[in-house]
Amino acid sequence: MARDKIELIVIKDELGNYKRLKVSKKLIKTVSLLGLLSFFSLSALSLISLKERAESLKEKRELKEKVALLERELSKVNEENNNLRGKVEKLTKEKEETVKELAKRLELINSLIEKTGFIKVKRGEGGTAVPIEKVLTDSNIDLNSLISGIDKLIKDFRGTPMGYPTEGRITSGFGLRRNPITGRLEFHLGLDIANRWGTPVRATADGIVIKAGWCGLLGRCVEIRHDNGFETFYGHLSKITVFKGQRVERGMIIGLMGSSGRSTGPHLHYSVKWGSKVLNPLPFVEVKGVKEKG
Repeated sequence: MARDKIELIVIKDELGNYKRLKVSKKLIKTVSLLGLLSFFSLSALSLISLKERAESLKEKRELKEKVALLERELSKVNEENNNLRGKVEKLTKEKEETVKELAKRLELINSLIEKTGFIKVKRGEGGTAVPIEKVLTDSNIDLNSLISGIDKLIKDFRGTPMGYPTEGRITSGFGLRRNPITGRLEFHLGLDIANRWGTPVRATADGIVIKAGWCGLLGRCVEIRHDNGFETFYGHLSKITVFKGQRVERGMIIGLMGSSGRSTGPHLHYSVKWGSKVLNPLPFVEVKGVKEKG
């Protein structure tokens, strides 16, 4: 029985007194085993805890990376949205400016038409068309190309002789006639428009005055070179109100009707040239000159 126990000497104090204790080997083995089990259990728990902690840290790190990635993607989306918003605002502003420019040009065209004093806007007889307000607001209509086309139209319109240069009646047309003074057959290179002495004579298109003075048999005259190759001539004036080199616009008074030079009475000799070719002025003064009925 004594072999089953282990004697332990426990020092009690500094005087050397000690106490003998006997402990069962079985108890020691049990305690040792329990200690080992506790150690391994704690170690296992520690390992599990460390593993769980590592996995948790990994998950947190992965979550942070995902959050950072989402934040970057969100930042890109916000940047793209801001860019798109900026582009939309720019396009909206450009369209508004384009509409304003188009409206100005429409007003200018109306003004130019009114200056001719003879062109009427017809009611029309059907066909495909849209109200002018829709042209200004419809996103399906290319306003920029429309404006460029209108600009060209305005330029051509400004530089093309249109309308009567003065009020009166045509007393002699373009072509063969008998000279009213000599009675000889001749080719008349313009229109004669008769009216009272001093009736205003106006430019029929925008351009530069290239002559303002005496023109022999045609008396006092004004010659204008227009922006698209046309030239117009105004003869037998009683007074000239412009000077050479002056820029004039359609409808501007350039002189007064008279009978200077070789003439039988107050009238205007009006002629049109394009390049070196003398043209019949009648189609230019009466273009679209049909009055609106009703």
